[in-house]
Amino acid sequence: MRLRWSCRATVIALVALLGLSVWPSRAQALSFGGEATGVQLTVPAAGITIKAATGQLPPAGGGVEASLLSGDIPGSATGGAASLAADSLHSVAVGLQATDAAASMGTVSLTVSGNGITTDFLMARSAASCGPGPAVAGSSELPNLVINGQAVTVTGAPNQTVSLPNGTATINEQTSAVAGSSGELRVVALHVTTIDAITQQVLADVMLGITDAMIDCQPGSPPSGSFGTGGGNIVGNNGTAFANFGVVGGIQPDESRRGHVVFDDHSMSFSMKSTAITSVDNSVPCQTTINGDGDASGVPVTFIVTIRDNGEPGGGRDTFSIQVFGVPYTNSNTVLRNGNIQKHGETCP
Repeated sequence: MRLRWSCRATVIALVALLGLSVWPSRAQALSFGGEATGVQLTVPAAGITIKAATGQLPPAGGGVEASLLSGDIPGSATGGAASLAADSLHSVAVGLQATDAAASMGTVSLTVSGNGITTDFLMARSAASCGPGPAVAGSSELPNLVINGQAVTVTGAPNQTVSLPNGTATINEQTSAVAGSSGELRVVALHVTTIDAITQQVLADVMLGITDAMIDCQPGSPPSGSFGTGGGNIVGNNGTAFANFGVVGGIQPDESRRGHVVFDDHSMSFSMKSTAITSVDNSVPCQTTINGDGDASGVPVTFIVTIRDNGEPGGGRDTFSIQVFGVPYTNSNTVLRNGNIQKHGETCP
């Protein structure tokens, strides 16, 4: 009962509508599934471009993740039909007591068939859990969204649409399926489709922030493991611009480490991406600390990142701190402006 990426179904289960602001309770589950992708851009004349795709979460659970410091797609790669500038692409799907998927990026500037779209930050989240039957919930976040020069108020409702001169932009696109013991929810933070007025053929189809969470609530014990994940933006070090981040720090059921860190401070032109995760500490409730090696504009560095889940919503509550050695940089205990930190399998705060 898996929803395909090409699915355009519009049936939204009542449980998804009721779960927009209250995330499902966690309970035991036998089988997990899902994935997350940063970008899927389709131009019939140029092909498909996919960025920051996690691949499928195994039925046994654990975590899958992907990241990119830059998600830029030049117009020359699409025959001029579309272009994208965005940083700190972060995608993750985790199956422990529940399935949670998230995808985010910062400082987004998208052009599709002449339509200009910008947002400070973009994030999609979907969750599927058992309590005892299947339940799903999802949300999207697009602060300061501007389409063709006009500010757009994001309502938070599923499938909010904005008409374009030659197409449609859908915000918080949600497609769900709940039947028997299984539940699934797919969320796309922003889906833009443009159409040729004469031929009625699709000119471009662009999806940013794609998450899919699935669960089967047959009796069984959840897997071991621990994960802290998050994406968001904070105030940059000089206070004049945002710093965007994406982070995963996880211990898989087989006790191996899994994770990434991407960080871009626009206030001082500092950026860093992880090249290796050397340790993950999830022992403190609602907190994850990650040590690793990284690359800061070609310079080898080491880093320490600590994230803390202080409840929902993440903006204005959760915190992110980073310390970099080799190219000295510190931004400590900064409250998120936008985004979310999640300590999976725990009730926080």
